[in-house]
Amino acid sequence: MTTAKAFIILCLTIVLTSCEEAINWPLQPQNEPLLVVEAVLTNEFKRHTVKLSRPYPQQGGTAEPVSGAVVRLYTGSSTETLTEEPPGSGLYLTDSLRIVSNRLYTLVIDYGGQTYFATDVQEPVEPLPPFKYRPASDSTYVLAPEASGDKANYIVHRIDWQATGFCTGSRPCQAEVVVYDLKNIDVQAQFPPDQEVVAFPAGSTIIRQKYSVSEAYRAYLRGMLSETTWRGGFFDTYPANPATNLSAGATGFFALSTVVADTVVVTPLN
Repeated sequence: MTTAKAFIILCLTIVLTSCEEAINWPLQPQNEPLLVVEAVLTNEFKRHTVKLSRPYPQQGGTAEPVSGAVVRLYTGSSTETLTEEPPGSGLYLTDSLRIVSNRLYTLVIDYGGQTYFATDVQEPVEPLPPFKYRPASDSTYVLAPEASGDKANYIVHRIDWQATGFCTGSRPCQAEVVVYDLKNIDVQAQFPPDQEVVAFPAGSTIIRQKYSVSEAYRAYLRGMLSETTWRGGFFDTYPANPATNLSAGATGFFALSTVVADTVVVTPLN
């Protein structure tokens, strides 16, 4: 089934602090096409993905995959060459590995006669907070997240109610909700609540994954969320001064995160 996605932005996340000057990023297309890099590598033992594409040619458009690049991951004396799978997709996969803390990792991309690179170090992550939810109706619930720890983070909730009696008809019975808690943000405003609110019944299974966020990645997420919330698509026509750790000619972010996870089953609230 198709997974419905909703993005909840907490009031303590993506609004500018009162002591900072707001930055107005004018929408203007680039003279040269940017290479868009999307990569979050973690301490999970699995094949990790680096996605390469071009900015969307127009709002609501489809990103053009960048195929045929040579993508390498360096750490110390070790080198990992990624494989594009499937061919032509712009998705480059590592072998099964986990990112190790306190090591500097460098992503190097060779494409079209140009070399692009980025570096990052994995930040530790704090424990998951207690799972909280509240009634949305007589028979359904919604998430009731609160601030989680002292460090910037985001939590992915994968919600599944396929095994319940509420999974009927053609509507999807799965959803993904991402809650961002980026810290040190002045609570003056909240993004317009135009995202879908996901309601789920008792008996739903929820897998939670909490990701650590470095200071540079936090700045990137703040910019990305402001763009997607207010403009509908971060890579539609790219802002003039994006926060990125990629070298010239590329944008997006190469991030290393530590992840902790748990699974909860929703029980009726008294």
